[in-house]
Amino acid sequence: MIAAPDRTAVLAALRDSVREHADGEGHLADNRVLNGCRAAVYCRTGHWFAKRRAGEVVAASEPVFRSLVTEALSSFERPRAEALTLPPADVRAFLAWVAGRVDEAAVATGA
Repeated sequence: MIAAPDRTAVLAALRDSVREHADGEGHLADNRVLNGCRAAVYCRTGHWFAKRRAGEVVAASEPVFRSLVTEALSSFERPRAEALTLPPADVRAFLAWVAGRVDEAAVATGA
């Protein structure tokens, strides 16, 4: 039997993931944003949500990022070869916000 990783380990992995997604190499922008949504929602709830649901949660609760997340959700529905180009500066700002949520969760956990 394999034990589930503890929250500290998950938050460390999320930090690495957000950092990699912020670099943008090898990831479509919509995927970067929606994975960021998943990370932010996990930090709030301690539960994993599917990309679409996590995007809906963040779009509803974070007005400053609503447009970006809504556009990422729309793009995610398209064939991957037809994904939309999202504004790079907005994606970076969003992922910086996500990184802050991960850091806050780590501090609260004592990680």
